[in-house]
Amino acid sequence: MGAASIDVISSLKPNIELKLLKQKLDDKFGWLAEYEDDIIMWDEMVEMTRALETYLKTNGINQQSLTNFEFLMSCLNFNVNSDFKQKILDYLLNESSKIPPLTTFLATSDVIESLFGKYKQFSSRSPIQQIGQTVLSICLCTMNLTTSVVKEALETIRYLDLEAWSSQVFGQSMLSQRRIVFSS
Repeated sequence: MGAASIDVISSLKPNIELKLLKQKLDDKFGWLAEYEDDIIMWDEMVEMTRALETYLKTNGINQQSLTNFEFLMSCLNFNVNSDFKQKILDYLLNESSKIPPLTTFLATSDVIESLFGKYKQFSSRSPIQQIGQTVLSICLCTMNLTTSVVKEALETIRYLDLEAWSSQVFGQSMLSQRRIVFSS
């Protein structure tokens, strides 16, 4: 364990003698020394995996993903064993080759999960839980809703057209079905 690490730990427990602290740490963690090279390698494997994950979350996946990620890896200067590195690159080659040219696909579902999380939060305030017209509120989470956007929507879309479209797409709502059943 390095001197800097000992100093940090000793600052957390200032009343202990440095020699005694070092001995206690060696007793508890000394066995890790024989795995030092493996731990460094595993740490780099995790870092490479996280770098790929971040790249794909940020850029999506397309036919240029392999080339771009190889460049990123060369900049980050990973020393990971070549077998693991090759498996990562083979995976990226395999997946990106399935994508049509000039097309980028979403590589993770984080954005979709976040949107549905926001939708669930929004719809939980509704007394009737159904995924009808309120599903249209999902798009509100993806845009900057300004007065000019609302004004343009109100000026270009007639309520009658919206109602006809809604009826065609969503059909009769659960609330209106309940009213019909319980009104007689």
